Parts: sequence; structure tokens; C-alpha cells
Amino acid sequence: MKTEFFAPSFDAIEANLYVGFSEAEGGEHYFLLTRKEGSEAETVPNRKNIYAELDDEYWTEDAGIDFVALSRDRFTVRFGSDTITLLECDEVAITFSLEDADFERLKQVLQKIMRGYEDRLHLID
Repeated sequence: MKTEFFAPSFDAIEANLYVGFSEAEGGEHYFLLTRKEGSEAETVPNRKNIYAELDDEYWTEDAGIDFVALSRDRFTVRFGSDTITLLECDEVAITFSLEDADFERLKQVLQKIMRGYEDRLHLID
């Protein structure tokens, strides 16, 4: 199953290695991706130091991320078959509209979250 939504709300916190998107308050969807504290310099098999959460229903501490793509108006995360706890969701696609400074912050934090897994991160110009 693929989950898609437009996210007018966004945050990227470098100190916490956190990115999050959500629909307007009271909306159905939100998604967050973060790196476990203290694992910034580690590359762990199966990405077990990345946490993903979708809509408070689908979450995983072993994100099993196969592919992450970021373009100027879209963020896509594809999960692998080893992602057991995201049973019904194999892809999240989020569209957004950000100011240039916010987009650069998102890109920088996402690159830090994906450090060690650069082969899975695709930055699209």
C-alpha cells in the first residue's frame, strides 16, 4: 500500500536528527523519520538506527528503508520487505511547498539522518 498526502506542516530539527510532515491540524496523516540518539556516526545493518512513524498506526524501529527521494516539492520513502511493523505500507509519498531556507534545512537534516546509507538517498534537482 502506498500512502500519499500533501503536508502544509513541516519541521526539521538538526539537534534531534528529526524530520516530520503533517496535514493541517486534525488531518488524517503525518509522517516522521529520525535517527536514534547516539547513533549518528554508526552504520547499522538493516538501518536499525532509523525510526519511522506514519499516522500513529504504522511504525518501525527497524525502518528497512530501501529508497528515499527528495525533490523540491516531494519526499518519498520506500520500505523494504524486511520492514515488519509497517505491514500495510510499503511507500510514503508527501508533497509540500517550502520556502528555500526551510527546504535547505530539510535537505541537510535528511542527509544527516541517512549518513552511512547514502546509496539509498536520492536528491533530485
